[in-house]
Amino acid sequence: MRSVLGPLGYTTLLAESCQESSALGFITELGVADLLGENAMTANEMSNALGVKEKYLKVALSCITKHGYFNEVDTGSGSLAYRNNVFSNVLKADHPTSLKDAIGFMCDDGFKASSQLLPASKVTGSNGSDGKEVPAINLAFGFKDSVFDWLSRESWRGRRMGNAMQQLHRVANENTAFDYDWSALESPIIDVGGGIGSLEMIILRNLPQEQFQFVVFDKLGTVEQGKKVWQGLSVPETFSVSFQAGDFMATTFEETSIPAGKSTYIIRHVLHNWSDQEVLRILGHVRTAMSLYAVGNPSVQPKLILCETIVSLNSNRFVRASSMQIMAMSNGWLRTDADLIRLLEEAGFSFLRFHRMRADDSIIEATL
Repeated sequence: MRSVLGPLGYTTLLAESCQESSALGFITELGVADLLGENAMTANEMSNALGVKEKYLKVALSCITKHGYFNEVDTGSGSLAYRNNVFSNVLKADHPTSLKDAIGFMCDDGFKASSQLLPASKVTGSNGSDGKEVPAINLAFGFKDSVFDWLSRESWRGRRMGNAMQQLHRVANENTAFDYDWSALESPIIDVGGGIGSLEMIILRNLPQEQFQFVVFDKLGTVEQGKKVWQGLSVPETFSVSFQAGDFMATTFEETSIPAGKSTYIIRHVLHNWSDQEVLRILGHVRTAMSLYAVGNPSVQPKLILCETIVSLNSNRFVRASSMQIMAMSNGWLRTDADLIRLLEEAGFSFLRFHRMRADDSIIEATL
């Protein structure tokens, strides 16, 4: 496309693409696909049902129908009707592979946060009272503490983000279940910062016959949400998922409440949210937890599994855009494999191996 449009046309199109994202967010948040279901409706009929002005609906629909969302049907009376298709179906809340919360998160929280990247990037005026850089999302929404504390208070946003991460993992990382031998890990497996158990859901969907025992560790609000989600899932007796509340950013290890003395720890999609110094604190706490296992089992190497999206020369568009969004949300970024290995070694770990998967994620194994 670049070679056809040239620098002027392509750059203009890229800059305008934010409007297409806004149109997708507008249509999804309104619930147009949910309203249509299996029926066809005109813009006028939908605007009346949804309580919005028809011209807003028609302009937004015109943006995304050209990308294949919805089928336009000639009513024979001079107006178009719209019907769902395979693309617009994923905008429905009840679709098995729904992206509704992911779109809501990216086009609302993510979009507004990204709009403040420029002021957040300025050294002057962007530092908090504790000397830390203030993320763009703080400027966008006017709060002072961490984005994770804010999401805990804004519980509906927190729930949406949790669902969004689950939906996005299904898109980008479903192969994670097959491209790494999870069954070879010794249980219980401690998933540090595991959210609502998204990794465990991927493994459950694809490897329900395997025997696992996971302990998902995260903040109290996230843990409570995770418990509710898992109560609604069909889980075989051989697949155990429990939750432990705590804070891996606490000052001392004792204050974290990380389950200690286990043989296997996973940190997935966590480190990209934190600065190098904060990553070293997290890794230090996990190393302390693992070392307590090593004391009682000197002949067995405990293992740390880092599961992260890695930036490389071959990274796709989704990965690179995700790094921008992570920076807007938390001042974090997606690192290279060399960056992560360096941080592991600085924290006192020994690098074992790097495992690239078909998914956007990669695995780094380390031990004490």
